[in-house]
Amino acid sequence: MFWKVISKIMTIAVLGMIIGLVALGGYFWYKSGQPMQVEEAQRMVPGITFRDFWQSRVEQWDAWNAELIAIGKRGSCGSSARHFFIPTLVFSAGDLAYMRTHQNTDELDAFVTRNNGIIPPDELIFGPIWKLPDALWWYFENVYWFRYAQDSGFPVKALGQRRACSTTYPAPAVNDE
Repeated sequence: MFWKVISKIMTIAVLGMIIGLVALGGYFWYKSGQPMQVEEAQRMVPGITFRDFWQSRVEQWDAWNAELIAIGKRGSCGSSARHFFIPTLVFSAGDLAYMRTHQNTDELDAFVTRNNGIIPPDELIFGPIWKLPDALWWYFENVYWFRYAQDSGFPVKALGQRRACSTTYPAPAVNDE
């Protein structure tokens, strides 16, 4: 009897976690189609969504990969960004937990300084718990913009020291009407 109760509780807990993760994933999919919350992104390309931003990164990396493969190099532009997409989101949750538990401390100031000043607005990070998904998405968008909006890449001797895998700021979409 005891093990039946424990197995029911564990089953309910696992199902609850799965449902919660699917709901959070759906929420983030929805948010990725909304205009980015990064001020610099909206100033440079009004209305850009995270999906548009990420697609522009992938296109630039793919172009670099083709050029690198053509000269006999391994095309690996963007592979770390692609492989660490979900882990970055998960670790962002840990960063948020750290920020939330160290409100108004020197530790938080040092963390924000090390993190290039990226911290969600106070009403998201220190507000009610139901605002945490918004804080997580805000933080994730800003971290990815900072890392990949204008990446300087690395010099490649075979390309005349041009900087391979570099990305430039996204340009406004051209309306083909």
